[in-house]
Amino acid sequence: MDHRDLVAQSMEELRLKTAAHDSLWHLGQADWSVDQDTGKIVFTAPNGVSATCDVQIVGTFDTVNSTWMWAWDHPSVQPGLAAHATRLREYRQSSGLSDLTTRQLSATEEQCWEFTALACKLNEAQGGYRGPAGTVLVFMTFGQPQITGEVQADAGEDHAAPLDAEFTDEIPADVRSRVTGFITALHDWEVAAYQTSEEEEEDESTDSMDMAQSTYDALIRQWCVSDVQTQGVSYGSDPDHSPDGEQLIAAALSGDRCRVRTRHTNSMDFSTDYEYHLRQVDGEWLFEQIYYVDGSDKFEML
Repeated sequence: MDHRDLVAQSMEELRLKTAAHDSLWHLGQADWSVDQDTGKIVFTAPNGVSATCDVQIVGTFDTVNSTWMWAWDHPSVQPGLAAHATRLREYRQSSGLSDLTTRQLSATEEQCWEFTALACKLNEAQGGYRGPAGTVLVFMTFGQPQITGEVQADAGEDHAAPLDAEFTDEIPADVRSRVTGFITALHDWEVAAYQTSEEEEEDESTDSMDMAQSTYDALIRQWCVSDVQTQGVSYGSDPDHSPDGEQLIAAALSGDRCRVRTRHTNSMDFSTDYEYHLRQVDGEWLFEQIYYVDGSDKFEML
């Protein structure tokens, strides 16, 4: 794979993993602390939930002089915590990129995220994180979180189709039509939200985030059950859902409950699996939640 394609795929994969962690244990709001002796990072969310993970340091970014320093030759990083960064240096042999073998270099914060996303992918880490330490940003990867504290139950958990309802490739026509329509609606909303954000600089009176939230709320009211619990909105130039790129694969139907599995392939040929949970209300299929599926794990994405 071309290096730029690999970086783009890695960034998209990291974005999805970050959204999943944020929906489950509020990664974006959590405080952090690293113990290099134990090789652990502990995230503590405002609601008291904590997540403990194995940690690796990819490198640091000095915001004063815009320089990046790799962990594999960093005076403040213990050697055992630089294994993921060292994997990138080894990858350089096939990529031919001097940035991956230059101990210290001028960089942008976006490039630092690209380094971290690439480290996350090549080392099969569970996520990436940027932690501030004074004027320095520490970029890290982390492993499977061990959660302590009370995590809010998944929205729709009480209404989901029974787990013993087996998936088959037979998707009822009314369910297929409903899921396809929702995918189109989500795609059109994300395209419009991103376009509005791009135009915001030309129209200072436009608050793109407020508009995106209000139109998203209207979409949810139209397509979802009244008790659905949603996450914060997010959108990008490459939509998470699209009628052309998302294939309906299987369904599990049980009475007035149904789950539908799909696979979305974006413009960089990166595939993401989703599971739509529906409930029939007054003869109409409404959505309870969409889950990002990563192996045996599911994370809320609405």
